[in-house]
Amino acid sequence: YILTGYLNVPKILEVTLHNGTDPVSGKKVGLVTGDPCTFRSYEELYDAFLKQIHYFVDMKVRVSNYIDRMFAKYAPATFLSLFIDDCIAKGKDYYNCGPRYNTSYIQCTGLGTITDSLSVLKKHVFEERKFNMEQIIHATDTNFEGQEAMKQFILNRTPFFGNDDEYADRIAIQIFNDLHDAIEGKPNTKGECFHLNMLSTTCHIYF
Repeated sequence: YILTGYLNVPKILEVTLHNGTDPVSGKKVGLVTGDPCTFRSYEELYDAFLKQIHYFVDMKVRVSNYIDRMFAKYAPATFLSLFIDDCIAKGKDYYNCGPRYNTSYIQCTGLGTITDSLSVLKKHVFEERKFNMEQIIHATDTNFEGQEAMKQFILNRTPFFGNDDEYADRIAIQIFNDLHDAIEGKPNTKGECFHLNMLSTTCHIYF
């Protein structure tokens, strides 16, 4: 397959928390989903996040399909095609519908990170109201500079992914299901469709 880039799910939340703007570049890259400081519930925040997910998934599919078309047209894999079932029988290249199976995948990264981030917001901003949204956004934008007490509170009082904690696990399951629904079945360039791909290395090691 052609690796056309990962989908960085935690970055989508960061963009959501800045109303569609990437705080690193200062550029508007996503949808305008509202000032998160005005959100009155976790559900309102998650709804904005989900809208951004669908927006970026659609963008990722368009870009991936464009790259696939360019590979098929300009970068044939002649040697590889010799060893992949049906390429010779069809007389088609590996990148141009030659293989028997032509599904595509979007690799999503950072499941643990996005789960932990949403867990912090849900528990400490909307449920217990220990911090407000403005405080959290400022702390993350400045890497918790001068906010050591907040950092330690979050580290020690938050249900985190990977600890057999039902609170965090429910968030992770919801994210997984929503990513699946956003990606599953979108058409690729080869007459088949995209699926969600979440390898353990890309989810837990690289990111």
